[in-house]
Amino acid sequence: MTECKIVLVTAEPRFGARWVSELGHVAESDHDSPVKLSFSHTLVEDLEVFLARGDTQIVALDDASLGSDTLTAAYTTLRSWRAEIDCVLLTSGSSAAAERSYESVISRSESNYGVVYRTLRRILLERIATPFADALREYVYAARDSWHTPGHSSGDSLSTSPWVVDFYRFMGEHIFSTDLSVSVKMLDSLMDPISVIRQAQQLTAKTFGAAHSYFVTNGTSTSNKIVLQHLLRSGDRAIVDRNCHKSVHHAMIMSGALPVYLESSVNQRYGIYGPVSKAKIFEAIDRNPSARLLVLTSCTYDGLRYDLKPIIDYAHEHGIYVLIDEAWYAHGRFHPQLRPTAIECGADFVTQSTHKMLSALSQASMIHVGEGVEAFDAAGFREDINMHTSTSPQYGMIASLDVARKQMSIEGFEVLSRTLAFADDLRQFVNESTRFVSLTVEDLCSEEVAGDGILLDPTKVTIDVGCAGVSAPQAQQMLFNQYGIQVEKNTHNTLSFLVTIGTTESKILRLKEALRRLSEGGVETGSAENGQSLPPLSEIRVLPRAAYFARGEKLPLTGSGEMSLVGRIACDEVVPYPPGIPLLVPGQEVSAEILAAIRSYVEDREDLEMHGLRKVNGAPAIRVMCPQEVEAGVRELEAL
Repeated sequence: MTECKIVLVTAEPRFGARWVSELGHVAESDHDSPVKLSFSHTLVEDLEVFLARGDTQIVALDDASLGSDTLTAAYTTLRSWRAEIDCVLLTSGSSAAAERSYESVISRSESNYGVVYRTLRRILLERIATPFADALREYVYAARDSWHTPGHSSGDSLSTSPWVVDFYRFMGEHIFSTDLSVSVKMLDSLMDPISVIRQAQQLTAKTFGAAHSYFVTNGTSTSNKIVLQHLLRSGDRAIVDRNCHKSVHHAMIMSGALPVYLESSVNQRYGIYGPVSKAKIFEAIDRNPSARLLVLTSCTYDGLRYDLKPIIDYAHEHGIYVLIDEAWYAHGRFHPQLRPTAIECGADFVTQSTHKMLSALSQASMIHVGEGVEAFDAAGFREDINMHTSTSPQYGMIASLDVARKQMSIEGFEVLSRTLAFADDLRQFVNESTRFVSLTVEDLCSEEVAGDGILLDPTKVTIDVGCAGVSAPQAQQMLFNQYGIQVEKNTHNTLSFLVTIGTTESKILRLKEALRRLSEGGVETGSAENGQSLPPLSEIRVLPRAAYFARGEKLPLTGSGEMSLVGRIACDEVVPYPPGIPLLVPGQEVSAEILAAIRSYVEDREDLEMHGLRKVNGAPAIRVMCPQEVEAGVRELEAL
């Protein structure tokens, strides 16, 4: 049975000892609880000792003995260290309860400790509940006959087939038995949740500090499109970090909005897009007083985080909504080393890929709505979600979101403490025991953002192998083929590793050994400093929607059509993937620098996908607008 600790913060040790003793006696007689509660008391100056322990799940504050200032200090310490756990006020009055957010208020003079115990147990059980996952498990174990979709009928179409039963056995029984449909009313509807999905989303909002949270079963790509559709209309201006994911650019096409692109800082040495400088963001806000939305990515694929609060505050002062793409930062809420999150900094909307760093299935994502969004149109937002959501969602994916939330609520601090320790250990090993270098935030950022307060998510470990004369693409292949290790991504001279809550000591040991051997015997390639160039933005000449829906023409990337591409207007996004940051977006003028960069990616990086290129006689080509289409598009843009 899992043990959870409840800690009373009091300035009266005798009272604390009696409170702990009485509740301990009640706990000993509770044989039916799924969790074991243990009790301790402490002075406020020792509270951090208990908060550093993963088993501390509820803190009770004794306002009668602490006094106003000490109570405030204790509450602040608790919320800054462990935002996910519950806080209870033990009081002789009600004035303090109105000042802060408590999960419950209990009378200090309550003599029935059975009531106190049951109250505390209820608070904890509510937090660790998984309403949807429990309902799904209950339905599956009831073994009801299926006379509805999907056609495999709980896997029976596979388990009885001599041809595909091997796939059934490989995937496992429950991958099929949990694959159900909206016909099962007890499992609620993702399109219009009123019971267990709604309860799960409400628990999620509380855990992540949001006013509202929504489950999305087709990724943060779709989550971004939902938010932008909700906020933008044709002709609206949106200030957008060029570093944003391709889904944001897709949303510009769909909404008919006009993007005001911000040039990201670029680290040419390592081939890494960084954050936009704070000065550029403020300047863009000042130059676009009619802008409706600011979109930033924090943290980036490489783990670079903005100092968000002053940026969000500045946008709000100018009446601009803020969407932060936290696809890579769903874990940020659950450790003081990683906070504040975008929601805590006042973002209006936050999208997260729960599957990237937490225990959710691929494509499982969340949208969080901030507390400060005035007159939030929940019904309208639900319609925007439904426009992008399948009417046949994957129920196992929904359950994984429910379970991932529970895990982080109850043990997020503990598992992240372990994860961060693994990441620190890996960095130290690389720097001390190999010829490679683990890159710091200063290494990854360009001088342009020096002084902007950029931070690095420690769980993204970027290693420079080029400094030892090793080609990163070659190193990636060697790690995979010789050591069975798959990295997250590479540039020409760096390898990126994700250290997640699923990282184990054995995996760390195997990676260390592989890196040591690679360092000792890596193939020398001479200079490893030359990678693909990252060209500057060129002008947006027409609305992305007008360019994308133009008929256009396809011109070859090389040969006779190459020079004729310079100066033309792109119809499509051209995106090397990963990381999914466009070199060209619809409506953008093709510059010689951009064209050279695209050619470099196509010719030199067979390890990447290149999205958006077309074919002419089997050769790569770019679709561009015809002259008459450009004229119409320019007139439309000038009319805005």
